Amino acid sequence: MKFDTIIIGGGLSGLTCGIALAEAGKQVAIVSAGQSNLHFNSGSFDLVGYHNGEEVKNPLTALGQLSENHPYHKLSNPDVLANRARKLLEEAGIQTVGDNQKNHYRLSPVGKLIPAWLTMEGLFTVNSAEELKGKRICLANITGFLDFPVPYLADALRGYGAEVTLSTVTTPLLEHARQSPSEMRATNIANYLSDDEHLQEVAGALKQKVSPAKAGQLLLPAVLGIANDHAAKRLQQLMPVETKFVATMPPSVPGTRIQTALRRYFQKLGGTLIANDTVIKGDIENNKVVRVYTENLVETPLEANQFVLATGSFLNGGMASNYDGIFEPIFHLDVDGSNKRTDWTADKLFDRQPYQSYGVKTDSLFLVSKDNTVIDNVYAIGAILSGNDPRMATSTGVDLLTALSVASSIAQM
Repeated sequence: MKFDTIIIGGGLSGLTCGIALAEAGKQVAIVSAGQSNLHFNSGSFDLVGYHNGEEVKNPLTALGQLSENHPYHKLSNPDVLANRARKLLEEAGIQTVGDNQKNHYRLSPVGKLIPAWLTMEGLFTVNSAEELKGKRICLANITGFLDFPVPYLADALRGYGAEVTLSTVTTPLLEHARQSPSEMRATNIANYLSDDEHLQEVAGALKQKVSPAKAGQLLLPAVLGIANDHAAKRLQQLMPVETKFVATMPPSVPGTRIQTALRRYFQKLGGTLIANDTVIKGDIENNKVVRVYTENLVETPLEANQFVLATGSFLNGGMASNYDGIFEPIFHLDVDGSNKRTDWTADKLFDRQPYQSYGVKTDSLFLVSKDNTVIDNVYAIGAILSGNDPRMATSTGVDLLTALSVASSIAQM
């Protein structure tokens, strides 16, 4: 099978790049091993959340202040790319709130306010912690649902100055699901409540618990709408008070919805999704990859003019290690990082962990190299790039912006 471009990896960076190339008229295939980091995503996207241990107010300003080895420094027009990223998400059906010039705050599952660039509509956000002072909030949970730690959320919100009341709700369907703890997961509940009748039952139970006189805002776990935002919006319409959602512990319904929407849009544009398969090796001739092989298509190599590596870092298997050192497992590309095992980690858990910044080397166009020679048709994007630092909250921004930058380069060929 022959394509213009093959993207290895079906997470946020791979899907974004694939959509941008498909929109440009390219024949694109994405080889996706299965679930991605999107299943842990909160429903928010970041550009820069922290710098030198401090919260960032203006992410674009902070972006230019990061260390020279950060992937952002290879982007010539981050503001334009950020605007394009938001437009692409909207085209895929993911509506967001946010501003390139000013971070807002999302609420984590344990109640911490975290800086964010974009957040899906319907999720709880504030522009500053000051907004919570004196705010009357009813925090409601589904009986038996343990991935929404209400005590932590309540204590944190009260610490910010909010007046918090607590409530739980159940229905016969949810009570049945509670008999098996494995069924009380966010994605399973979302499937149960995709039926309008079941949703109406939950709304009715909530109305009996929530008093507009006592609560100015209702916060619920984000367990509605894997395929789209219909159920979440419908419940908001049915409630007598302003209703917002808070991401739960993984698996994440907002993250799963993002992946579902991006996949559908990519395929709608004519892209080919090769799901549940893994690229295991490739043939390199004259400093170019000419074909790759997958676990399931051993006898049918995939050929393309351009290749994009979007396999993620160590968590996703895009980077690997053994007793001899660290390496990129498909093409064995040049990597940035120490092969001395004692250099990989810091002694203290919450210190910067060096291995988290390891990744493949790339030039200014994100082209990779092997044995110190640039491979002319293989690009790397997202978490596999060296220079990332998860403590800065830049990961999804790196995914989106590097994907769009590489797609632009390929589209012009």
